[in-house]
Amino acid sequence: MKIDELPPHTEPPPAPRVALALAGIEASRAFRGSARHRALLRYLVGALLDDRAETLKESVIAVEVFGRSASGFDPQHDSIVRVEARRLRGRLARYYADEGRGAALRVELPVGSYVPVLRSAGSAPEEAAATRRARDLCERGDHFLRQPLGPATLEQARERFEAALREAPQHAPACVGLARAWLNLATGGYRPPRLAADHAGEALRRALALAPDDPTALALLGALQHQFEHDWPAAERSFRRAVARAPGQAFVHTAYGHHLTLRGRADDAERELLLARRLDPQYLHSRMHMVNLRITQRRWDQAALEIDALRDLAPGAMPVAGLCGALALFRGDAAAARQHYKQACALQPGHPDVWCALAAALAFGGDVAAADALLADLPRRVPDRAPSRYLLAIVAARSGRADAAFAALEACRVQREPNTIYAPLDPSFDALRGDPRWAAWLRALDPALPGARAPARPGGAARRAAGGRAQRGGKPEDGGAASSSGVPPTGPRP
Repeated sequence: MKIDELPPHTEPPPAPRVALALAGIEASRAFRGSARHRALLRYLVGALLDDRAETLKESVIAVEVFGRSASGFDPQHDSIVRVEARRLRGRLARYYADEGRGAALRVELPVGSYVPVLRSAGSAPEEAAATRRARDLCERGDHFLRQPLGPATLEQARERFEAALREAPQHAPACVGLARAWLNLATGGYRPPRLAADHAGEALRRALALAPDDPTALALLGALQHQFEHDWPAAERSFRRAVARAPGQAFVHTAYGHHLTLRGRADDAERELLLARRLDPQYLHSRMHMVNLRITQRRWDQAALEIDALRDLAPGAMPVAGLCGALALFRGDAAAARQHYKQACALQPGHPDVWCALAAALAFGGDVAAADALLADLPRRVPDRAPSRYLLAIVAARSGRADAAFAALEACRVQREPNTIYAPLDPSFDALRGDPRWAAWLRALDPALPGARAPARPGGAARRAAGGRAQRGGKPEDGGAASSSGVPPTGPRP
């Protein structure tokens, strides 16, 4: 299915009619006190009428509306366009709830898009038809979210949910689906995480404004609060609300179980993940999170059984190849880890983190020079994307460079890179746990995390092994948790 098969935008109304509608908006109580939002609205609508909708990108708007430098604007560190677009949506909502309630022409800015929609007040049958089209698009988006996730399937899902919102901007399931797509693009490292998380957060706010008790939206909110805002108490409240409202939904139990794993609450996590499995045995992501839980518990044999099932169900999925490499690495088999990570690189050569994973396996096997050479060659292999600092921290730890590993981890903490919450219990960092800087870094990240209260040294076998090999079948040193160890973590995958 191609994006050009999606329902096309409708032809804009005549310019004089649009100008009259804009004049009414600008003179309203909601808008007359904000020159910035009047200017932004006129720019967006003008581009649509001039057939320049394809130019409505964040970088272009930043320069042409907000006066940012074309050479210096970096959307990863400057969120002005996303913030002001969100505020503009809020003003429009207030206007149409009050003075513009009976407007014959509505100007709407769908969540996740900078392209406005001009919509004439329709009859009940017309609105019902638009809702049916939106529902169909959401079903198609959900289809892509249930595939083994990668950049192609996630972008296909995102496109369909955005198309649904163009059809029916008040359709809450489209907002929820869009948030799911953006959050997975963020946690998988397929889009700049902070930008994608901003889009996910806006879609979630809109979804919960329309449907305050939507369980999927609440579970996604919990993931966002934990992984990007580092607010576990708020996140757990959201997860619990989601579970209370949808006790029979596998997704909410999977998301909650995954994040319980990251808090070191293995028994609670196992309960949620097993319940998710019973509710939907074919749901791949609950199985992936069970692998992470077993790695957390250092139950390598049970993790291997879970991975065998995943290889049967999704043999060509990069995250599965990454989990195979992670398990081999934790078991001390550097050669097998290299082979699995090479497969992951072949499956997704455009993702820099899979190459970092291979570099970590090379360093773990004693070939630090080859690992360094691979990292040095990364800009050529993936010229348009930088690897995550979390993966660079893993490579440094596996290379025996503690100072570099701590520097990368501190950068992760300060910049709130989403993978950071995996670090406290990731076996990749076993070699660092005896260093006093480890407990200090954990306390700075979150004093309530496992291992933050006092330095915890790994077991003897893990101390003796280069790069932190852990003893097979041993107890978790400090409650343990693992990401996919050098591949994009599976995150709260829907």
